Amino acid sequence: MERRNTMQKEITYSAVQSFDGHPSADDIYTIVSKEHSTISKATIYRNLASLYEEGRIGKVIPVGGEAHYDHRVDKHHHAYCRKCGHVIDVAVSYKEPEIVAEPEEEGFMITSHELIFEGICSRCRKKEKGE
Repeated sequence: MERRNTMQKEITYSAVQSFDGHPSADDIYTIVSKEHSTISKATIYRNLASLYEEGRIGKVIPVGGEAHYDHRVDKHHHAYCRKCGHVIDVAVSYKEPEIVAEPEEEGFMITSHELIFEGICSRCRKKEKGE
């Protein structure tokens, strides 16, 4: 099934591309609704899902956290702040062919992987120290 490129989808895509970081769907909706008040939150969610399925944007879903979207679609990894939910890119040096992963379930075929580090961001650490 061929997907349509609607004006709302392109507006959503532009918002993700313009964001410096990893916005949530609500962040994208807040940005878009300022200029396009007729676009609903459901439309934003639907278009984010579609853009991700098409491979035009990335998505990061930390365990226990909400989905964040990424303008980068190349292979890279992330760190997630357990306190505020902030997501950042992390440079990891390795060569994929050197990764050895053997699933415990016989016959399971790995098709991709994602690495998310968890910790506390610098802003939250400063708050803890009272700075």
